[in-house]
Amino acid sequence: MIKKTVIGSVRQTLTLALLLSGSFIILEPALGAAAGSQFTTSETVTSELSFATPASNVTLSPALGGITGGTATGQTQVVVLTNDALGYQMTIQASSSLGMIGNASSTNYIAAYVPASTIPDYTFAVNSPRGAAFGYTVAASTTGDIAKSFLNNGSACNITSGTGNTGSGTQHCWQAATTTPYTIINRNYLTPGSGSTSTLLFQVTINANPA
Repeated sequence: MIKKTVIGSVRQTLTLALLLSGSFIILEPALGAAAGSQFTTSETVTSELSFATPASNVTLSPALGGITGGTATGQTQVVVLTNDALGYQMTIQASSSLGMIGNASSTNYIAAYVPASTIPDYTFAVNSPRGAAFGYTVAASTTGDIAKSFLNNGSACNITSGTGNTGSGTQHCWQAATTTPYTIINRNYLTPGSGSTSTLLFQVTINANPA
């Protein structure tokens, strides 16, 4: 009995030792050191501003008689594209403050529009002593893009959150084109992929029998 017990004990000891040894061999590959590294990638995207559609030359119509007078109008569209979150500002500036200069002689011209004050006039009125005037106004696909000076309340211009021209029908808020830049569009956010459309509208009115 003693002999069997000893042998059994030895066998159990060997079996346990082998099991422990096997466990070490199996677990050993999981033991060791690991190292990691993090990094970032970056790209700079700059703001861009371009004319998707630039302004084109304008010929007012109809032709007007120098004595009978009348009113002629014309317009051109500008499409601006930008990814700048701050939007863009558009100004208009003429090469001369005189008005519409004659092709044949620079001394012959249709005088620049004369507004009653520093802001645009709600209605077009010939205040020039020459009996004729050349002025402009602006419309936009988004009313919020139009500068405050050209927004109206139905009787006056320079109205915050007022109504803007649409480019069709009767236009309001007329101003003189001079050599001093004048803000016509003030958009404060980026444009859609198709761009933002602004329309410049011009008018000449000649009184009958002008001076």
